[in-house]
Amino acid sequence: MDEFIRSLYSAGKVTGRSGKTYALHSAIDEKESDFLFHLIKKDPKIKKTLEVGCAFGLSSLSICLATKGRAGASHTIVDPFQNTEWDGVGTKHLEDAGIDFFKLIEVRSEFALPQILHEGEAQFDLIFVDGWHTFDHTLLDCFYATRLLRVWGFLAIDDVNWRSVGRAVSFVSNYPCYEQCGAVMESSAKSWRRKLARILATPVPRRVWAEALNPGWYHRVFDQCVPQMVAFKKVAEDRRNFDWHSDRF
Repeated sequence: MDEFIRSLYSAGKVTGRSGKTYALHSAIDEKESDFLFHLIKKDPKIKKTLEVGCAFGLSSLSICLATKGRAGASHTIVDPFQNTEWDGVGTKHLEDAGIDFFKLIEVRSEFALPQILHEGEAQFDLIFVDGWHTFDHTLLDCFYATRLLRVWGFLAIDDVNWRSVGRAVSFVSNYPCYEQCGAVMESSAKSWRRKLARILATPVPRRVWAEALNPGWYHRVFDQCVPQMVAFKKVAEDRRNFDWHSDRF
């Protein structure tokens, strides 16, 4: 991990353009930062990148510091709240790190992405989606990302352990043009607590209680971690016909 990024995680707080200090939250964690950074570092063809959602800019730094020094490197950020709710922290961090090849679009992604697509398909090498976390909005971001990615480009999506995001990602994972190429798994502690909360909040049919008497049930429920972040490689053009569908989500 880059030392500048490490220092931000270590401090646990960030400073906005207004001079106000904020606790570091709503950011990818250190494992996810490493994952993005090394995914890009391993492929020197990744130069032109796009990100939906910037916030405090830890993902932006991970992406841009990995492409820094590559000829033609550019990073597009879609974040309508960067200079309002986030006090410009994300772009300030990029400037502090000496990154000068980014462009900020302060428009909601449902408006920005179609406009970018209108300018040309298959123009990005990597797209990172971490925007509005409803199912439909995540799916919309992934739809446009699929059109905007070149073949052999990468789509990375954060917060897959949110049920809404996970359902959208489950659907997208069935696109014939994608192969999953990596993931960051949720810690086992978070995973079992999240699963337990879901179990306690859901009415339990009698047959499930019967299954719970099976000694293997505990391990099936609590020993399996779920992904926080996943990455797909676009291995072909998206050639789905009008009647393509998937029931597996």
